[in-house]
Amino acid sequence: MDTESVVSRTRSAKQPNVHVENIKRKTKIYSSYFMKQLKKPSHANNHGETEFTSSLVSMILFVALVTISLYLFTNNLFWSNSPSFLPFFMEVFLLTFFMIGVVILSLFLISNFFGPQHSFKAIISFYGGQLSPLIILSIVSIFLMLVESFTYGNAILTISLIFGLFILPLYIISFLLTNNQSGADPLYGFILYIITFTILFMLFVIIVGDSKIGGYFDNMNYLF
Repeated sequence: MDTESVVSRTRSAKQPNVHVENIKRKTKIYSSYFMKQLKKPSHANNHGETEFTSSLVSMILFVALVTISLYLFTNNLFWSNSPSFLPFFMEVFLLTFFMIGVVILSLFLISNFFGPQHSFKAIISFYGGQLSPLIILSIVSIFLMLVESFTYGNAILTISLIFGLFILPLYIISFLLTNNQSGADPLYGFILYIITFTILFMLFVIIVGDSKIGGYFDNMNYLF
């Protein structure tokens, strides 16, 4: 009986853990996706919502890295009264994520009313698929701040945020409208997107509250 028990345990130990193997498989899939998008970000524009999951992971990763980088910068700025990591991370992460949500909703509305009418998942895939270079920049920003090169780390973080929240959406809406000749002219798409984003962002500020948004942008102001 003891021998059988030992053999049974040995066999069980040799069997791969299903959850671990599943995580490894998904990590490998995302790594392949990430490198593909890093080499050619516009590749996302050709696949629509088929790469939705990986694009969503890129969005979450980008927001998390930006939040960590912003915490390191804020922690250095207010070293004598630095904020606790977890409350800071949760609040800034959610606010940044919802701001990106406003960007995506604006793209979705303009695309559906004046463009090729892509699904919400497809818009997320278009946006998230362009984030690989910005994720690399965010990692570089964190590294620079960890070695106390805050000036350069701050500059790279600022570039990442400006590009991710303002420049990238304009590129995407321009691409969508340019490839749909029956829709609005790309110039008007720019204007309509900016108007839509401004209105939705104002509604977001009203819903969330001026105090939280004000505190968020107080932290952002130190970046510029």
